[in-house]
Amino acid sequence: MSKNKKHVEKINNARNQLVVQSNDFIRHARNKLLPQEQNIVYFLISKVKPKDKDFMTVTFTVEEFCNLCGMDSSSGKNYSDIKNALKSVADKSAWTEYRDEEGRCVGTLVRWVDTYKFYEDSGVLTATLSQSIKPFLLGLVDNGFYAQAELITFLALKSKYSKRLYELLKSYLDISEAKRYKLTIKKFEITELKQLVAAENYDKFKDFRSRVLDIAMREINEITDIEASYSTTKTGRKYTGIEFLIKYKKPTERFSAHATAEKVLDKG
Repeated sequence: MSKNKKHVEKINNARNQLVVQSNDFIRHARNKLLPQEQNIVYFLISKVKPKDKDFMTVTFTVEEFCNLCGMDSSSGKNYSDIKNALKSVADKSAWTEYRDEEGRCVGTLVRWVDTYKFYEDSGVLTATLSQSIKPFLLGLVDNGFYAQAELITFLALKSKYSKRLYELLKSYLDISEAKRYKLTIKKFEITELKQLVAAENYDKFKDFRSRVLDIAMREINEITDIEASYSTTKTGRKYTGIEFLIKYKKPTERFSAHATAEKVLDKG
């Protein structure tokens, strides 16, 4: 195998790793991550394996991450942006909720990264996911209450709202083979949904619809393994509720979506 083919294979293998998260975490997490910061978090989570008992330190280079995301690795701006994005991730936290063993609802603050180092001379970065997020990423297979997606899907979704809404909707789909293609209905209050996707700044529904929902729907339906649509409800003259219809795509449709995701990334 030529050096170039090995390089492409390495990138493809990394892109196809799974990002697995607890449904509780996905459904309740509230954060203010920007798209590049989201990509870094998804990348780090993709390094967590089903049988892991703890988080390992992930070592990678700016060049490797650029290649993964379809970015120009020779660009000084991209180099700087990735370094700064990881630092920003290390400085940020997220609020989430979960049910403990006694069934109590527990609100908790989690951080994404515990340790972060950047080696200026080589462009090497190291990061370790925070222990506070451990319950939401480890030991999930046994209870079955989780959602997973290939890293390439998150990387190819450009809008931060698309990334967040995709994982949120997918967390409500049944992963069992028997019910995988069943149409699922999920309703939200609009104020609640805005909080969950960090779009509270859109006061007018028409702006929320055009700049968040419609963009997210287009990207999700083109790039991901699910298809979704929505309708709205009003209380008086005000839009107050939103209902999503979601389901998994059939294998041929998923294959086509995966190919679209590759094209999006390879275009840069």
